[in-house]
Amino acid sequence: MESPARKNPTSRAEELHSLIEDERKRRHTTTAVGDTNSEISIVGTNEEYLRAEIRRALLPHEIIASSRPGNHAEENIIEEAAENNLFVVEIGASRPICLDCEDMLNELGISTQTGFSGKKSKNRL
Repeated sequence: MESPARKNPTSRAEELHSLIEDERKRRHTTTAVGDTNSEISIVGTNEEYLRAEIRRALLPHEIIASSRPGNHAEENIIEEAAENNLFVVEIGASRPICLDCEDMLNELGISTQTGFSGKKSKNRL
């Protein structure tokens, strides 16, 4: 069976993020999707776990990035990819990407269609 075509990672991140039922959480969290050099896409969050409403909507080619304390969604995706011998080629997020993650994406040569905030994260440890 052929896997469904991947969507633009930014569009997919926004689509998945919109499923979060708690409006306050939707405003204050990030969902991100990373397309890799394989058929696999990685979905991550800056929360302790990926919310159930997002988990239920994942497609067969999408895997969940483990969340690590203090990490942003983008970092969780990149670390999950490395642990699975994958390389993220494009990443998209449901909110503008902070300066630290922008620098990391540029350093790793990862593209994005998500806008940048141009600011340091307020929640960075």
